[in-house]
Amino acid sequence: MENKQTEPRVFAVMPTYNRWEEARVSIACLLKSDYTNIQIVLVEDACTDGTVEQCRAEFPQVTILHGDGDLWWSGATNMGTRYALEQGAEAVLWINDDIRAEPQTLGALVSSHKRKGEKSVICARIRLPGGDREWRGDPPPWHPDHGTWESPELPAEGEFELLHPPGGQGVLIPSDCFREIGFLDRENFAMNWADHNFHYRAMRAGYRYFMAASAVVWERPNKKPPQEENIFTLKNAWWFLTNRRSYGNLRALRRHLKRCLPPDEYRRVFYPILRRHLLWLSYGWLTRKPLLHKPIRQTKKVMVRRGAESR
Repeated sequence: MENKQTEPRVFAVMPTYNRWEEARVSIACLLKSDYTNIQIVLVEDACTDGTVEQCRAEFPQVTILHGDGDLWWSGATNMGTRYALEQGAEAVLWINDDIRAEPQTLGALVSSHKRKGEKSVICARIRLPGGDREWRGDPPPWHPDHGTWESPELPAEGEFELLHPPGGQGVLIPSDCFREIGFLDRENFAMNWADHNFHYRAMRAGYRYFMAASAVVWERPNKKPPQEENIFTLKNAWWFLTNRRSYGNLRALRRHLKRCLPPDEYRRVFYPILRRHLLWLSYGWLTRKPLLHKPIRQTKKVMVRRGAESR
């Protein structure tokens, strides 16, 4: 490893809200990194679980920035990124508080960036515990390639180019990228799709995305919001379709797709998604009504039988 004075100065920006037990493990993993020229910035959005006090006691070397409770992921990430640039960061690592980086990961990201040049953004491989699931550059679920995309063979070392953008779980972004294209669009994408929207803008500006084969992070499965535990009610279905925290937020997805796709392709992609969501929620709601459940099942059986007979 190079001397610390000659290594690029990297700031790791980690937003958090009332998840200290997750954040503390993520911070501890970063501090075990083989790469030494790193400053961790924890952006807490008015936490009430003791995050600030416990972080100061356990990790005094971590910089803590404070939100007003309305930053959400985009605002918190922007706050940390701006601070990093003001402090002379040469690159910014976006990392969530439920991500565990392996010791070699940050060094591998930096080495790949050096090889690929200043107009490169380097991503880590994202693994889920307890199985062989791994993000290797998969297209987002709305993308036309999603159903046919096949995971590539990974090289033992080095990197390979990505055609589809990552999220915010272990992405090394050169500081000049922010100076050139700006920050996350907090107004339109407070939570979901903010990272993808930024990455597509960077791609259009000529930045190339690569995955470093030896850079590995582990993602902890998120606990579902209580609304998703019983989603087939009118109230919770509305939450699923419209709430900032929901991955099914159609308003944010609609804005994102309109910016990323030509008009004809946008219509081909968005309206089928809207239709599937509404049918799924409607069917789930109806089948949970005792007076409607039996006739719906009978109708479905008749339709299946008729379809089989017509073949």
